[in-house]
Amino acid sequence: MKNRAGKKHIFWNTLGSAMYGANSFIMLALVSRIGTIEQAGDFGIAFTTAQILYIIGLLGVSHYQMTDYDGKYPFSDYVRVRMFSCCLMAASAAGAIFLLGFEGEQVAYTAGLTTLMLLNVVGDLYQCLFFQKNRLDLSGAALFHRTLWPLLVFCIVLMLSGQIVAAIAAQTVGNLLLTWYFARAAKPFLSGSICPHRPSMARALAAECLPLFFSLLLMNLVINASKYGVEFWMDGLAQGYYNMIFMPVQVINLCSQFLFKPFLNQYAKLLQSGERKPFFRLLGKQLSLIGALTVICCAGAYWLGAPVLGALYQKDLHALAMQLTLVVLGGGLFAACQLFYYVLVILRQQKAVLRIYILAAVVSAGLTALLVRQGGLTGAAMSLIAVHILLLLFYIAVLLRVLGGKALCLKLR
Repeated sequence: MKNRAGKKHIFWNTLGSAMYGANSFIMLALVSRIGTIEQAGDFGIAFTTAQILYIIGLLGVSHYQMTDYDGKYPFSDYVRVRMFSCCLMAASAAGAIFLLGFEGEQVAYTAGLTTLMLLNVVGDLYQCLFFQKNRLDLSGAALFHRTLWPLLVFCIVLMLSGQIVAAIAAQTVGNLLLTWYFARAAKPFLSGSICPHRPSMARALAAECLPLFFSLLLMNLVINASKYGVEFWMDGLAQGYYNMIFMPVQVINLCSQFLFKPFLNQYAKLLQSGERKPFFRLLGKQLSLIGALTVICCAGAYWLGAPVLGALYQKDLHALAMQLTLVVLGGGLFAACQLFYYVLVILRQQKAVLRIYILAAVVSAGLTALLVRQGGLTGAAMSLIAVHILLLLFYIAVLLRVLGGKALCLKLR
């Protein structure tokens, strides 16, 4: 029974992660087929901006909630923090549109996609609840269905009307209905999770997660720094092409998470009991698997990526085979960094993670500007790789320092 339940958990978690990973890829592919390269570039940078705003909506609480296995904070506190973060996300969207100098279609795309991501913030609250209650199957199923059906609506409306804004609006309505459905499905898990007579600890929760929030925000700025470098230093045509070759990075990252998300609870138990060798054995296996998949994906990107993506987008990408391969390598490095990030979250090393990303963001800003101005799209891809190699080295150093100290036998909060 336990084995069957475990397989079910892995199946739905994998399916949900894969569907979410394919979502942005499919949306950009369809926009690229129906619209111009410039429209694909505008849509791509708007989608990237909406994803960064999504991090503001999560406020760093999402990953903390998933690993709050002891129920330190009741669900009502997570709801209160999420209400505040949604308001902050909406205000930040207006500021981002102004500061980035978006105009015309970029404004419409960013506003529509930010509304869609706002609903994803609400839906994530319940997905994290399922995960926290060790129901990875429900968490993955919620992610799968809330991604698949609204995506189908987007595709149908876009193919029939050719209007990108109308397709985003229809997708948002579909997402709203499914978010409402899974919020109702979460009710059986809320008994004992809402404490109306207990003083709210929402401020304490938000304060505890602020380092995670800033780390995630900086993480997403770092991973997308090359896109903004292209936006500032090159033209809309270059942005359209770069978004096309960049999409596999997001797919690799999001799909690779199913390799280690089901093992987060196991990591926590090993760390709590101070079992050093099994922990490093598990970590090594997962890093090896990510490495092997990255090598395979890089080979596929070099030999098949340009013609396959070109056929998908209906654009000629043969001249970008090397840049595509470099970007995919950067995506594999980012996936490895994500694994270390989750482990350090379990260790409650939020401040250490924040320090890592502050340094990485500073390096990324200067390096991206330099390489994009000198090397164009190749320089953008090289900046992605260099920054994540640096991040990986920092993560390894922090993990070895923490586990080599007195905190090896942990009392997880």
